[in-house]
Amino acid sequence: MKILKTILLSPYYIVKFFVKGILTLALFLSRGFYFYLICFVKIIKKILPFKFFNNLIKHFEKRQNQPEYALVLILWGVSIFALYNLLYVDVGEVQHHELSGIGKTTDSINKKVEPKVIENSDNSGYKDFVSRDLSTISIKELKDENSDVVVWLSVDGTNINYPIVKANDNDFYLNHSYNKEYKNTGWTFMDYRNNPNMTDKNTIFYGHNLLNKTAFGSISNLFGKTWSKTSKQTIIVLTTTMRYTYKIFSAYYIDPEVYYLQTDFKDDEYKEFISTLSKRNIIDVDNSVNENDRIITLSTCTEDNKGRKVVHAKLIGEEEIF
Repeated sequence: MKILKTILLSPYYIVKFFVKGILTLALFLSRGFYFYLICFVKIIKKILPFKFFNNLIKHFEKRQNQPEYALVLILWGVSIFALYNLLYVDVGEVQHHELSGIGKTTDSINKKVEPKVIENSDNSGYKDFVSRDLSTISIKELKDENSDVVVWLSVDGTNINYPIVKANDNDFYLNHSYNKEYKNTGWTFMDYRNNPNMTDKNTIFYGHNLLNKTAFGSISNLFGKTWSKTSKQTIIVLTTTMRYTYKIFSAYYIDPEVYYLQTDFKDDEYKEFISTLSKRNIIDVDNSVNENDRIITLSTCTEDNKGRKVVHAKLIGEEEIF
């Protein structure tokens, strides 16, 4: 009977031992935590000799022997840490685009590529270009630095003001810098299927959503309340010989898809295509567009690593650069 009683009561003793251990730990932590608070208040009291500090010291001394308050502090700390990791996953992280293999085969287009977390970095090279004046830009000179440079992209009201590169696929510049060095922050690039002379119906640009607002991180500005009122709502693209001006007509959030990443169209597909993009718009801009318009598309990831931020703009002006 004693053995049976011991077996039946064993969970009780285990729980009791566990609770006692937690309370002992909490008591130890509370004495240490409030000890430093008491020391801090005593120092303040010497500078500001108010009676209030005497009451505060007594309050903290009482709390030293009440482990339940330390438990509350521990729970608050754990909750804040868990919430932070749930919302941000990791400081400075960013995910890859769903680009690998786009335009090669039907299977590769439909394949879902899992997002990858990569590190944000202030030495990624973007800040070397963001303040450059457009009048000083020479694509020919930039090509001497990197032969993959095709155009310069500048979005009003954002930090996007960079040379755009183009590789033989949509993978290389996901994790290579402007200098072609391996770097998780990648570089802003044009879809490999597009013609760099900007004559395609839909020219697509990609960039990582870096939390320090470089690359395409500042696209989030477009979704704020003031951007549409304070900006020109335009995008400038410079080529070797031309300056193109585009007017933003649509911006939205969407789950990962390849629909807006089309570059080739048959018959009336393009008319329906741009109509769909226009209807998706959620920002305060004129979203009128027609089948005669050439457009550009900017694509990046959302902060929660689950969707995409997309911006579309139509060509409204072009001039030769001499």
